[in-house]
Amino acid sequence: MIRAMRSDSPDVGPLEGVRVLDCSRVMSGPICGRMLADLGADVVKIEAPESDFMRATQPRIGGFGAMYAQLNAGKRCVGLDLKAPGGAALLARLADVADVLLENFRPGVLERFGLGAEQLLERNPRLVYASITGWGQTGPRASRPAYAPIVQAEAGTVALDGKLRGATPIGETQQHADVYAGLMACNAITAALFERERSGVGQHLDIAMAESLLYVNEHAAMEFAGYTGPRDFDTWTFGTYRLANGRSVHVLGNPGRLFGVLAGALGMSEALEDPRFASPDALAQHSEAAAALLCERLARVPDQAALEALLVDLPLIVVDVCGMDELAESDWARWRGLTSEPVPGLRVPRAPWRSDRAAIGNRAGLAQRGANNREVLRSWLGMDDDACARAEAAGVLGTSDGEQPSLDDVQRRPFRER
Repeated sequence: MIRAMRSDSPDVGPLEGVRVLDCSRVMSGPICGRMLADLGADVVKIEAPESDFMRATQPRIGGFGAMYAQLNAGKRCVGLDLKAPGGAALLARLADVADVLLENFRPGVLERFGLGAEQLLERNPRLVYASITGWGQTGPRASRPAYAPIVQAEAGTVALDGKLRGATPIGETQQHADVYAGLMACNAITAALFERERSGVGQHLDIAMAESLLYVNEHAAMEFAGYTGPRDFDTWTFGTYRLANGRSVHVLGNPGRLFGVLAGALGMSEALEDPRFASPDALAQHSEAAAALLCERLARVPDQAALEALLVDLPLIVVDVCGMDELAESDWARWRGLTSEPVPGLRVPRAPWRSDRAAIGNRAGLAQRGANNREVLRSWLGMDDDACARAEAAGVLGTSDGEQPSLDDVQRRPFRER
């Protein structure tokens, strides 16, 4: 059973009492671990001497890379060297008393240390062992490098974006393959914990980034079918325009009618009479010219209020294009408590869940590498200070003392190791 919790307390999260070993790095695993921590689990990040290189990302605030902070808020951290004599054995002991082990190494890496799923489940049959990889634990692509840009290019999402926009494919600005795999892993872990309460046994979860990316893509089934016709859900066709005050707006409406309705409201009679824009098919063939005309005319509209006045009673919606920093300062953000500060001056998004009876949201604090070595080993394993000191002297345990890794030194290493 999961460790006892105070279920009557509003400060207790849904996963209170669950112990998680987060042996992952970079993004897919860490975002999963962050969610589990937000849900109340005791998440301990296991970090190697070279550190998770996300610590080095700019900007650094309060000694932490902002991106690292967003992915790892609310976790404790143990600095542990698996290559040092006794390092792997110490991690195995921690796994013996853990509920979850989360990792995103290439298949076979942890097995070489005696820390594979089969090996640790034999020691602790109740363990939920979650592995995130690019292409799964087995099969012809299992050993391929698996950072998000690689998976997004090879799994079709980059090509799809280019095809739908009628443009040359370009890389995505966000690491969707990582993020979706982390979301799927969190779902799978919580379901496995629920199932364990019935069966009494854990399991090995195999989460592939490529499958996660396809699972959430609403176009996947159409692409599998080889469909080349019009798409009813073509939100990418809504235009974004800059107004005279320098602000940009997004204009939404029926894609087939949007140009005609907007051009009519703006008094663009010559465009409405132009045969290039007289039908949906013709408009599709001359979409760039149509967009250029709208951009030129809308650039003379003073502001969003003036545009909305021109569009009164028309089936169009005008939306201000805001930056995330602007949203974070809005009345809505303050009402929802959108951000929190794991360390002073460094804001990260708060968990998106709210509950009427449980505490959900990142816990205070953000740990440097190894900052929680002794307290975790004391509380999980009952190790005293002398035993911890011997592990430190042997190089098994270590701390970062606030220093950050250099991206120049580590940026290539993960591609070889994963």
